[in-house]
Amino acid sequence: MTASIVVAGASGGLGASTLGLAVGRRWAASGPPTVVVDLDVGGGGLDVTAGIEHLPGRRWPALADVRGHVDAAQLIGALPEEDRCRLLSAGGPSRGAAPARAVDDVVASLLDAGAVVLDVGRCATPPCVPATDPVVVLLTWLTTRGLADVDARLELLRSEWGASTDPDVRVITRGGRPSPEVVDDIEAHLGVPHLHHLPDDPRVPKDAERGVWPGSSRDAVRDAADVVVGAAEALRVAS
Repeated sequence: MTASIVVAGASGGLGASTLGLAVGRRWAASGPPTVVVDLDVGGGGLDVTAGIEHLPGRRWPALADVRGHVDAAQLIGALPEEDRCRLLSAGGPSRGAAPARAVDDVVASLLDAGAVVLDVGRCATPPCVPATDPVVVLLTWLTTRGLADVDARLELLRSEWGASTDPDVRVITRGGRPSPEVVDDIEAHLGVPHLHHLPDDPRVPKDAERGVWPGSSRDAVRDAADVVVGAAEALRVAS
């Protein structure tokens, strides 16, 4: 079974974290209980984006002293939850970035335990190679600079993961509406399939202001998340 989905933005401001949370929410709704992992461990916290910063539970600062394998079931049970989707977020009452070694060990333990969505955030690559070949979703702007950024991100992923992992990389575009010819050009240039186009939707920022977990409402982000989950499930069936 595909146990990990990596969501990353090739450039800033694409809404990758919003999509990552929506993917976790929709995956949990249709399949196994899911954990979304916030890998921007020095940031303000993905729990704010999810609207659950008020819920008790472990955040990254509480795991700063982790060394080696952890009991994933116990850790997952200690994370804040909404509708079968757990979240390991930065931030929380005791702020501070967890060290890279602790992040590596915690993520490796979670990947061994079940369905995980890795929100890469500002870090270059996930801190450790997923236990199974992941589905990797890269968001990109439909601009020359945006496509150059996603090209560079792809090369970095491939060089870091090497031949031991064979991720199924898909691209989601943002901005404007690509014609079939543009999609063909993108796929030919990047060598990876175009999965979906995520248009701007005024309902998304409104829900964000209301503190609604992304993917809860019937909007463009939920539609995109369903496409991502469908791709992951199709890969699972094929394998």
